[in-house]
Amino acid sequence: MNKNNGTYIIVTWNNEKEIEDCLSTVSRYSPKNSKVIVVDNNSNDRTVQIIKEKFPETELIESKDNLGFAAANNLALENVSSEYICYLNPDVILTEDILTPSIEILEDQSEVGLVACRLKNKDGSNQPSCFNFANSWSLPCEILHIGAVMPRSLRKKYFLNYYKTNDDFKPDWVIGAEMVMRTKDARAIGGFSTEYFMYTEDMDLCKKISVILKKQIYFISGVSLIHLGGASEAQNVNYNKQKKLFQNDMIFVRKFYGEEEARKTADYMAKAYSMRKLLLKIGYWKKNRKYQIEKNNVAIQLINEI
Repeated sequence: MNKNNGTYIIVTWNNEKEIEDCLSTVSRYSPKNSKVIVVDNNSNDRTVQIIKEKFPETELIESKDNLGFAAANNLALENVSSEYICYLNPDVILTEDILTPSIEILEDQSEVGLVACRLKNKDGSNQPSCFNFANSWSLPCEILHIGAVMPRSLRKKYFLNYYKTNDDFKPDWVIGAEMVMRTKDARAIGGFSTEYFMYTEDMDLCKKISVILKKQIYFISGVSLIHLGGASEAQNVNYNKQKKLFQNDMIFVRKFYGEEEARKTADYMAKAYSMRKLLLKIGYWKKNRKYQIEKNNVAIQLINEI
């Protein structure tokens, strides 16, 4: 392997609107000798054509089927020859070199298994990207927004989605829009777990780093990139996505904590959504009220179905 360089791994599926900005900025802000591998999950738009025409230096793997996020990333991992990898979503825009500072942390701190930078919206505002692992405590608390009224000291440990800081720190897990790892570590844990197909793979990856490698996740506060998907998804209730997220949370909890914890988690979540419904009725949440009511109604429906 070539030391001090890295390979960006990007999985695409119908990303014709985002892929050019993504690859252009990767090229602009990447250190020398870095490489890009794109696995396309059988797009039916112009994604592949754009890559071939405008970024011929990119190693493009065209799948005949939609392998899903995890399997496609793992396919790319098989073709990596560099010492480091950077998992990158196609809907990100780089504004600076993210690879070099991430690699420096991995080289200096052997106890760190994954490094992630700050995610921002296009308007420059911060996106929540650091979270606690899903369990019977964290998920109900998230439903009820309990972290919003907790002191800062407790947010850092128990309510990371509400923890705001300008300092580096080590969360449980980070959103998979951008992640830098040692290639050997990614292979040691088998890459992304494929039982999810889409969503939750990032949390699972971070948990495997903790459980299998006994290593930590490191968040760099002072290095950032733009993530387009985070802003648009935040205010849209997608039934199929919400169902998949709920199912995947149960898969995660069952996998790492057992069947009893999974049953307890589902029960506590149902109670939390019922309490949330009552709070919405009395007008507790005024911001984005229509969205909150719709999201809660969908969640209750999903719990009744599963």
